[in-house]
Formats: sequence, structure tokens, C-alpha cells
Amino acid sequence: MAGRKGEGSTNLTLEEKIGQMIWCPIRGSHSWFEGSDFAGPRRLLEKGLIGGVVLRAGDLYETATLINQLQQKSTLPLAVAADAENGLGRLLNEGTCFPSNMAFGATRSGEYSYLAGKIIAQEAGPLGINIIFGPTCSRSGSGLPEGIPPVRSFGERLHLVTRLAIAFVKGVHDGGGLAVPRHFPGTAAVHSGEISGSRWLYYMRKLLVDTELSIYEMLFQAHLTATMIDWREMPDLLTGKTMLTFTNRHLLEDFLREVMGFEGVAISPDLSVPGRPRLLEDETLIEAINAGIDILAGVPDPERVMKLVQEAVVRERIPISRIDSAADRILSFKQRLKKKNGKTIRPEDIDRRVASQAHLEVSERVAEDSITLLRDRKKILPLDPASHRTLLNISVIARSGIYIDRPLEEALRKNFDRVINRRIDGNVLASTLEEVWGDSELANVILCSMFTNLPPEFTPHGFTTTQIEFIQRLIGRDKPLIMASFGDPRTIRLFPDVDCYICLYSDCPASQTALVREIFGELVMPVKGKLPVTLDSSFPYGFGLDLGF
Repeated sequence: MAGRKGEGSTNLTLEEKIGQMIWCPIRGSHSWFEGSDFAGPRRLLEKGLIGGVVLRAGDLYETATLINQLQQKSTLPLAVAADAENGLGRLLNEGTCFPSNMAFGATRSGEYSYLAGKIIAQEAGPLGINIIFGPTCSRSGSGLPEGIPPVRSFGERLHLVTRLAIAFVKGVHDGGGLAVPRHFPGTAAVHSGEISGSRWLYYMRKLLVDTELSIYEMLFQAHLTATMIDWREMPDLLTGKTMLTFTNRHLLEDFLREVMGFEGVAISPDLSVPGRPRLLEDETLIEAINAGIDILAGVPDPERVMKLVQEAVVRERIPISRIDSAADRILSFKQRLKKKNGKTIRPEDIDRRVASQAHLEVSERVAEDSITLLRDRKKILPLDPASHRTLLNISVIARSGIYIDRPLEEALRKNFDRVINRRIDGNVLASTLEEVWGDSELANVILCSMFTNLPPEFTPHGFTTTQIEFIQRLIGRDKPLIMASFGDPRTIRLFPDVDCYICLYSDCPASQTALVREIFGELVMPVKGKLPVTLDSSFPYGFGLDLGF
């Protein structure tokens, strides 16, 4: 990597300083990178005028070689970030997939959270990925930004979220990466409007004790180098005027910097995520920089934003001092990246680390220990294949055209003499439902595998009325029926009469195969997961039936 003498912001031109503040999204594919749609960002990257990239998807080895090429051309260390909070396998075509954060909450294990963070960083490092977006430091409920599924949170209790979030960050750092916790300030209390006015600072200090702000306070005291800011609208803490959080100067400069003592870089929300057009408006971006945002992450059109910021500086809409302070923080941040990522990418390191057997076993253990049994009225579990020779597995999938249930199908076939696998998505035909109804007459036991919706179309469950009514009909039959939720545990509210209900919180392969081991009594340890959230009065926080075999 070519060096720059001094590497301080005083040695950079205005264009280079602004470039350090811009990160663009990329895909780990040479054909995409060299295509006409990416011509503008590619020119800036090759000139060293972009400070970092946000990896959106890609092939494992192409991603590694592409990042390596970019690093070799860059005059300063290139920040390479990835939204890999639940594993590299969630982003690329290979890598370890971990269950959702809520599954970690169900285990109550800080050790698992630490190991996951460390493994994710260890797998990302050989590819050249040096920054992990995560963990989500918001409690479930109104603390989560709109559009973020509840399973992205560790749970509803502050002590649980704090312990697991801090353990994850430590794991990422020990694994050789840098974590970027999100979404500061992470608490719904700030968004209520009840604390605006002259006494806002007094209230914010009180909130440090009993809200997600305490998580950030502890991380900042441990010299956290970066954090991602929320994008939701909130009242300005002094005037009460409603604005986007990451454009709120009183929150970022007065509170984040002066009160909480944060010295790292403040990163915008990922601007490449679809469905948030307002975040990319010219005035919003200018306001964000003036408010204290150092890095605009995931900018889809960096050439436009580069010109926008340059013009704003020339017209004195953005003070040059604001650009200088951001550039200084970013270069200080990159010194840590340089120390952690000075080696050339080696394929043998990728083969040895990514999705190693030891890493996959950790994911499997988390999935097994997260399983939460909420109901087994008729003592269906564990199943005896000799008594239930034919199993009908109905995968109820909120999104159409998604074949996410293949690991479950494969695991079931290994245990049953006869398995009938059926898929019911949001566009299911009436004729298909009649066929499934006929299959249910032949089956000795029915498994309803509920795959709830995912962003960006996330809704509380995502199922259609047709899907819900059909499953309710099946529950009314005199057949043993097991319902497994591979996502939002609140699905049980739709089916109050189901006799057997299991929460897995995640649709990752490890969770799907763990379910099969559970229902056949093959787990080494008994089911012991506990709810990390309250569903209703019957299923409070901490509820979970013990099932020993």
C-alpha cells in the first residue's frame, strides 16, 4: 500500500479530506465493479478519493481479490465495512451464519456473544473486511428503528442487551476487526419529545442510568473508536423542533462529544439501504455534516455528494473547520485499521478460517441453546419415528419465491422414513392448499415451520390472511401438530390454540437443523432457552419450559 508522508489531515487537499468522509457501497464481483453502472465511484476509488466502502454482497474469493486490489491502489488505508452482525454467511455465498441476536438473548450467554463477534472478525479479516456494523444496541419494542425486525435486538431488558452487546464488541476487537455499535442513542425515550427545553441536559444525564445510553457510555469509556447514529425523527433536545436524529447538532456535538466524552468517528446510517430517500437529500447531508457526522456511509452516488459538499464549503454552508475535524478523526481511526490490516490477502487463510468446523459448531451450540419451548400440551415431544412414520412439513413463508427452508428439509429426510415437504408462500393457490390438506390426512404428525418476514418489507409477521386461516384449519384437526417459529416469536399470537409451540428466533441453517435434533430428542443438553422478551401475560420475559430427554 502506498504511503502518504505524515498522513495527517494538513497533508490532504480539501477534495481528499471530503473523500475520506464518503464511503460507497460495493459488491464483491469484478464484472459488477468494472461495469458502466459503477464507473463514477470506481474512478474515485482508483484515485484514492473515497475513504471506505460498504460491502453489500459478493462471491467469497472475488470479494477478497477485489478488496485487496483497492487497498493496494489506495494512498490511505481503505475502510471496508460489512453488515455482518450475524455472520459472514449472511452477506456472502459462504461463511458462518449465526442465529439472530434475539436467539443469543434466549441463551443469556455473554460467552456466545463474545465468540460470535470474534469469529465474525476472524472470518472477515482474511477477505480484507476490517469493520463490522453491529451490534444493535436497542432493546426490543419502540427502541428499535422502524423496519428493523425485533429479532435484531438481544431482548427487552437493559442488563441483557448491555452484557451481550459489550461482549460482542470485545469479541470483534479481539478477532482483529473494529465494531460499530448501532443505533445511537438507541432509546425511545429520546424520541418522545418529553425532554426538550432548557432542562434537556439534566434529563439526558438521568437517562444514562436506565436506557441504552448506558451501553454507549460503557463502550466510550473503553475507548470505542466508532458508532453509528440513528436516522429516525426526534425532537431537538433544546428547541423541541422535530428533525432526523443524525442531523441533530445538540445530540451529536453537545451531548455525544462533550457530555459522554466520545472521541471516535460518528457514522451516518447506511445510506445504501433502500426505502430511505430523505436521508440522501442535499439539505439532509449538509445538515448531517454540520451536526457532527464524520462519515457518510453507503453513499450510492459519491461523485454527486463530493461535489455537493465541496460547493457547500465554498459557499460557507459547511465550515472548513468541520471538514478538518472530521478528517482528523477519520485518519486517527484509520491508524487502527492500518495496524490491524497490513497483510496481503492469502487464499489459504480464507480456506482455513471461513466456515471452519470449529466456527460452525459454535453456531450450532448457540442455535441449540436458544430453543425455547413455550407449549407442549399433548406431550408430543420428543417424537418417536416408529410411531410417527409420516411427517408433513409445511413451510409457511412470508415472502414469495424464497427457498430458505432447504436445510430443514434435508435434516428431516435423514430422520423420517417418509417426509412430505410443502411450501405455502404469500401467493399460494387454492388448488395447492387443497393438495396440502389432502397430505395432512395421510400424515401422522404435522410440522408448521413459520418463516416470518425480513427487511425491507418487514411487518410484524408478514403472513397473508389466506396463510393464517389455512394453518388455523390444520390446528383444528385431530392431528399432532408442532409449530416452530423461525423468526419473530410473536407469531404465536396468531395461533392461540396451537398445542405445541417452539421458538428458534432465526432462519439460519444452524437453527433449522437444531429444531430437527430437538423434536427427535437428539440434543446433548435438554431444551433450556428462555424468552428474552414478553409476548403476553401467559408468556412473560424469562418463560420457557424445560424439556429433558
